[in-house]
Amino acid sequence: MSKISQEAQEEQEQELSLEEELGIDEETDYGFVIGADGELKHLFTPDQFYLDPPPVVRKILKLLGIKDINLVATDSAPSDSIH
Repeated sequence: MSKISQEAQEEQEQELSLEEELGIDEETDYGFVIGADGELKHLFTPDQFYLDPPPVVRKILKLLGIKDINLVATDSAPSDSIH
């Protein structure tokens, strides 16, 4: 196994254990990673997020200045922050 693929596998295992440690349910949970500068760096959502996000999630997005939730998880989003 190459060093790069071994590192990728170890990183994936760490992510899985963090999800397990936090009790994250990919089908129902939302998560926001906010940098020290207050910018939204990452958002994870259930697959059905875009159909009808809960009001509290819409409020958080509004506070973060995100007006169009359909653009949040697109590949066109900047890599350093989402908006």
